[in-house]
Amino acid sequence: MKLSELIKQESFASPAQKALLNVMVSSSWVMNELSSMMATYDVTPAQYNVLRILNGSHPEPLTCSAVGDRLLDRTPDVTRLLNRLEDRSLVKRQRASHDRRVVEVAITEEGRALLDRMAPEVEAVQQRLTRHLSTKEQRQLSDLLEKLREDQ
Repeated sequence: MKLSELIKQESFASPAQKALLNVMVSSSWVMNELSSMMATYDVTPAQYNVLRILNGSHPEPLTCSAVGDRLLDRTPDVTRLLNRLEDRSLVKRQRASHDRRVVEVAITEEGRALLDRMAPEVEAVQQRLTRHLSTKEQRQLSDLLEKLREDQ
């Protein structure tokens, strides 16, 4: 759907404004679609992101701050995210052997099994949301968004 139809606005102050509004509307749409699918597993996108990060480092644990640094959505409350996942036995935390002040976190087998169960549905949502773009266009979109964030 065209942005002008979606937000009922025919003109924009500039191409930059229209482009950024398109990014924001698209981001919201994608997150809503992913959130709906993930809710069936009682997982938020932020929790899924933590599990994905920890699965990528498995079997090595990460410090809590390293997890926070890798999050897609920079939330200041990584501890609360980890508490909820730990309460469900999806992650485990322990003091680092090299420095008792450092807390390390790792994904559990239950967490890995949940990611495995979710994988086909996550893939299906990704395919459905990008079905109108060719592989070349998907790469181009990714390249353009990375270029947009060059000063980040």
